[in-house]
Amino acid sequence: MQNKELNKFNKMLSDKATIIGNLSNQYSKASTPEELMWCAIQMQNHANALRVIAERLGTDTKNIYGSDHHE
Repeated sequence: MQNKELNKFNKMLSDKATIIGNLSNQYSKASTPEELMWCAIQMQNHANALRVIAERLGTDTKNIYGSDHHE
């Protein structure tokens, strides 16, 4: 069950990274300030979601496998 949860987070990370890459390509092809702004906002939103998912994956991984590092 624990690995399923980690796999879910890994898939979410991969999906967000793909979306951000696609938005980056759209941004480079945008021809109006509105298109540029839309792409920039979407990339920022997905980057924030990516950060949250990565933090959650790190926390869950640490909780499942433990850590030798004592903070």
